[in-house]
Amino acid sequence: MARIKIEGMEAVTKELNRIRDAQAPAINRAIEDAVKFGEKAAVDAIFARYGFRSRSYIEQHLSVSFDPRNLKGVITARYRASTLTRYARALTRTGKNGGSRPDGHMISALRNQPTWFKGTFTLIGRNGNQIMFQRQKGDNSWRKLKGQKAMYGPSVAGSFSKIRDDIEPPIIAHLRNKYGQYANR
Repeated sequence: MARIKIEGMEAVTKELNRIRDAQAPAINRAIEDAVKFGEKAAVDAIFARYGFRSRSYIEQHLSVSFDPRNLKGVITARYRASTLTRYARALTRTGKNGGSRPDGHMISALRNQPTWFKGTFTLIGRNGNQIMFQRQKGDNSWRKLKGQKAMYGPSVAGSFSKIRDDIEPPIIAHLRNKYGQYANR
C-alpha cells in the first residue's frame, strides 16, 4: 500500500499513516472473508438458478484471489460454454415393435424450467466430452455431422454475470460485519 503524504503537515501525515497501519489488518481480514463468502454465495446462487447437476462443477470453474497489498479481492469464472448434456436427461418412447426408442432430451438450462428438444442425440467428442446435436425436421442426412453445430448451454461466467447483482448486497453486508468485528478487537 502507498504511504499517505500531505505537503507541509508532517504531524497529520504521520497520524494518517498510523491510523492506516492500525486498520490495515482488519481491512485485509474483512476483504479476505468477504471474498470467501462471495464465492460460496455465487456457487449457491448459480446452482439455484441454473440446471447444473452438481455444485462441484461450479466450484471447479470459479476462482478467487486476494491481494493484500492493494486490498483487492477478485472472483472470476470460466467463460467456456458448458455442454448441453450437463442440463439434459434422455427421453424414450415406445416404438412400433414395443421396444424403447430415443425421443430427444428434456433440457433444463434454468432450474425447474424444462424444454423438450426432439431429435437430439449425443456423441462422444474429443477428449471424451459428450456433445449434443439436434436433427432438424426434413434433415435426411442427420448422420453426417459436417456443418452441424454442437449445442451448448451457459458458461459458468455467463451464469455468474446474471446473478452478480443479486449477491452483491449480502457480500457488502458481510464485509461491513466482518470489518466491524476485526476493527473492534
